[in-house]
Amino acid sequence: MNQSEHEPGTSDYVDVTIVEFATHTAYLDPRTGTGYLVTPHPERDIPAPDDPFVGGLSLHTADWRRALSHLEEDGWDLLYDDEGKVERAGLTPDGRTVVCLYGPPAAEQPSLDALRRALIALDLAAGVDPTTRHSDDDEN
Repeated sequence: MNQSEHEPGTSDYVDVTIVEFATHTAYLDPRTGTGYLVTPHPERDIPAPDDPFVGGLSLHTADWRRALSHLEEDGWDLLYDDEGKVERAGLTPDGRTVVCLYGPPAAEQPSLDALRRALIALDLAAGVDPTTRHSDDDEN
């Protein structure tokens, strides 16, 4: 079998799905069930207005809740570490936090190679600074 005749589900490319919200952006690989959510700059948040109809949430908080609710409807959830903290994938070069998501993989059990390729593609798509990848700061 030549390179162009891969069996279904065994291709070398990663098809990253991008979902944009008001201030957050999700990068998802449905094939492996791995994903990232890029958060906005905290200093660019718009505080909650003094309006009872808005619900007292800042723009970023309201968008965070909406993004997680939308993603949850599609089977995606935040990934937590052993201490119950949201797992961080790293930071973008401009300092935005990137957190990890997981969802139901399209493949029954993705291979380690498929997961490795997915993480590389997600890092590139989300713009994760390679010096901050996957909790590197915890080792220092």
